[in-house]
Amino acid sequence: MEPTIYLESNDDLGDVLAKIDRLKSPNFILIIPPGGALFRSALNLKILKQYLEKNNRSARIGTADPMGIVSATAAGFDLTEVTSPTPEVEAAETFQINDFTENTETEEPQFEDETPAYPTSPSHIPRKLSAGGFGALVRSATTTKVQLRLSRQHQITLWLVLGGLLILASVGYFLIPKATATLEVQSEEFKKQLSLVLADEQDLQAAGPNILTGRFLEITRESVSTFSATGEKNNGNKAEGKITIFNHTGSIEGLLANTRFKSATGLVFRLKNEILIPPAKNKVPGKATMDVVADEGGTKYNVAAGLKLSVPGLNTTAQALVYGETASAFTGGTDQITKVVSEEDLEKAKEAAAKNVFAEAETELRKQLKRNEELTPAFIQNDVVDSMPNVSVGAVNPQFEIRVQSRSWTIAIHKNELQKAIANAAAFEVPEEKQITQRTIDSAKVDVVEGNFLTHRVNLLVSLDGRIGPKIDAGEITKNLANQPVDSGRAYLQSITNIASSEITMWPTFISRIPLLTNNIKVDVVYLGE
Repeated sequence: MEPTIYLESNDDLGDVLAKIDRLKSPNFILIIPPGGALFRSALNLKILKQYLEKNNRSARIGTADPMGIVSATAAGFDLTEVTSPTPEVEAAETFQINDFTENTETEEPQFEDETPAYPTSPSHIPRKLSAGGFGALVRSATTTKVQLRLSRQHQITLWLVLGGLLILASVGYFLIPKATATLEVQSEEFKKQLSLVLADEQDLQAAGPNILTGRFLEITRESVSTFSATGEKNNGNKAEGKITIFNHTGSIEGLLANTRFKSATGLVFRLKNEILIPPAKNKVPGKATMDVVADEGGTKYNVAAGLKLSVPGLNTTAQALVYGETASAFTGGTDQITKVVSEEDLEKAKEAAAKNVFAEAETELRKQLKRNEELTPAFIQNDVVDSMPNVSVGAVNPQFEIRVQSRSWTIAIHKNELQKAIANAAAFEVPEEKQITQRTIDSAKVDVVEGNFLTHRVNLLVSLDGRIGPKIDAGEITKNLANQPVDSGRAYLQSITNIASSEITMWPTFISRIPLLTNNIKVDVVYLGE
């Protein structure tokens, strides 16, 4: 005879395997009540089947659960029928194979005590077989108790689910509905320039409609940058030759040694000795011939005869009266180019080094920002305290260094405070009962006029070019629209004289009442002409 294992409704796969392991027989019968936990997933029966086959064991399943029968058959289990005519089986169920029709007579079971007594031998389980399916379930008193206990658990779960749905519905009633009131109002052109002062919040004298306070930030830096020299010096031999000096004045003109004579292309020659040039007579200029030498080496000074030279040391009028010409071709100039540091090199290097320092300074200043603070790069003030090159002009160096000591500072303000400050300052510039549009505020151009490190202030110039319109109190409108029928809300908006046209859009569209919460109501103001 095959032993029988009776399962309870809440026995899961783990409980079943534990009961099977305690049973030594390789073949047995599993009695599963309708709605048993084992039937909640077809995977449970498949796992059970694989487990039995792996351990060379087999089982037949008896149940009155229609879906359980289908699942057991699909998993490969053989089915059996079970009845319980004896009072010893507290949770017994009787089945008959006859297309699931009831054909069993069962006496009312008698219980001697309330302790379940499951039979351990198939002889305690009478069976009735026919060509149909399993018969209907005949429940005992103990089975009814188990079902009542599970029913209470289901009721608690059901009430929790219903309570959650009620809370969700209540929250949805307040949070999901949205309303947008679109208002169209007339506007007019507005252009204005106004001053704004960015001041340190520690400045006790910083007050007024045109003052925006914030936190003062400062860093000092020192940086060394390397640059390449671009100047050139020709250390070749200097060209020499003779020039004729002409004097168109009526007096003797004297020139000292090393006096410069310069060509139109910038070539410079110097007198080797001092000279006196006789005055002009009868419109014939006085003249004298002198030796000159090129100001520097180079073949470019090997010029031909007849090159006109001016005296840059004389004024413009005198230069037209006293000048020179090369008397013969100049020779002897050779090239030997060497890189030197020019004055232009130093100026450009100082500017570039400062920019490098300032770029890094912005990064360092941003690291000092606190939460909800913002830094506008245009408001950063960069001051060069000192800039020191390691060479002088004319130094024969292919590279040189610039050491820059700088100070960078600014005023960090809270986010969106600049727009608020502009709107506050502009409010004193617009006509009464008018207000500047938000788009005009957002597009305002702000330029730095001056920064003063000693006072920790930055003077700003704000240029406004936009529109102004009638004052619209969005907060008051939202308050009056809340929890009103849509038609009433539209009538209210139409009663406001400054509004040219209006419309209320609801979401979801079937909602007929404006939301109670003002945060769910949005007011969009459209300025005509903007």
